[in-house]
Amino acid sequence: MADYATLGHYLPYLLGRRLRAVVWPPDGGERALALFLLSIMALYGVGFGFMLNHQTQRGLAEVLPKLLVGLNAAWLVSTLLVDFLPSLRPVTRPLPEHFPVSERQNVVTAFLLDLITLRRLMLVLGLLLALLVAPRHALVPGFSLLLILGATVLSFNMRLLVTLGRWRHPLLAANLLSLALMGWWLAVPLAPYATALGVGMALLPWLVGVAQLYWLAQYFSARYLPAATATTAPSATLARLPLEWKVYLRKVWLPLTVGLVFKAVLLSATGLSMVKDGKVTNPGFFYLGLLPIVSFTYVNNNLFAYLGSLTANELMRLGLTRRLLALYLRLVLPVLLLDCLLSATLVLVLFPVSLWHVLGLLPLASAALLSVGLWASLYHAKPVIKAIDFANMRNNTSGLMSGVSLGLGAALYFMPWWWARIALALLVAASAAWPLRQVLRNDGELRRKLWKAIGT
Repeated sequence: MADYATLGHYLPYLLGRRLRAVVWPPDGGERALALFLLSIMALYGVGFGFMLNHQTQRGLAEVLPKLLVGLNAAWLVSTLLVDFLPSLRPVTRPLPEHFPVSERQNVVTAFLLDLITLRRLMLVLGLLLALLVAPRHALVPGFSLLLILGATVLSFNMRLLVTLGRWRHPLLAANLLSLALMGWWLAVPLAPYATALGVGMALLPWLVGVAQLYWLAQYFSARYLPAATATTAPSATLARLPLEWKVYLRKVWLPLTVGLVFKAVLLSATGLSMVKDGKVTNPGFFYLGLLPIVSFTYVNNNLFAYLGSLTANELMRLGLTRRLLALYLRLVLPVLLLDCLLSATLVLVLFPVSLWHVLGLLPLASAALLSVGLWASLYHAKPVIKAIDFANMRNNTSGLMSGVSLGLGAALYFMPWWWARIALALLVAASAAWPLRQVLRNDGELRRKLWKAIGT
């Protein structure tokens, strides 16, 4: 009977709950950040549509084809990176074994739930708005949308094979062929056969997915799914480090690595292909790679919660003391220095001399973000209870303070006057005087708030 059971009311309920969790999370900070990101992407979509409507203009006609290739390539790579790097995100069974739902229906449900993510909703929203603004050029955002959906299906197909332990299955070759078709379509955007190739690269992953659903979905049960194992950094590399660094790196080596790889990829791509006449053509993304923002939005805006028992032991024995402040600086400053050194090296090597002045933003942003990180770690700490992987890392820090970090970086980068940048950085850095004062006073209310927030 289980093979013929229907999902009934389970599927609408699960999809609705997933959509609400992504677009309207219960935490106010996360909700504000999600709506802010969706709004920004909506503006990008309207601007993209405006560019398509005016693509015949002289300057735009030369830049637009390369821009489209770059955007499509970035969307394809990000769709795959989010699931495969730095570790593979397995496909999990969404319904318990005792539910009267077949394995095939579980696979379909897992795919639909996997489809609903904030990043994917942002991309789809931007492309749909571009399509509405520029209906005469609907093929351009339409094929980009098909590329994103096809890459999503491709990612799910390959992860399902690995989850089931069938990574040597012949269907893996079909998935790799799908990926090759996507790369081919990106490489020849103006070829006469580009439209037919685009249809093929969009449809093939779905056909492969149907084949996997027919042949392999029957194995999507607890009997065949391996037990999940925790991912930790190799202990041998941590043996000689101080205790706080052992605790810190065991928890955060994955998000910190992701942040540094993101920075290297973004700055390299910008320096090699997105600089024209001494100016960056994608400043909206360039500042994210230049400034040391990612390590704070992923980790250091919730440092004391990541340290967990180490922070709890300090609070229980001594309360809030200068030792806690010293712990914050000992861990955050080396990471911040490494982040800035990587930015400076890539800018000096890959960018023209006319852009070297942006390196002056690194010390300003560092001082300001240190202050924001201290505020967030003390007053907006939250338990680290979610899986630390590529898709969920941002959920382990306060959404509100991550938005503050992103907004502060954007303000420092886009302000036209250096005196205003310096004033803003000094003002934000000076605001750390209040949490410093409260910590040195061993303020009882803050101590209890932090103790409760870190989940001890």
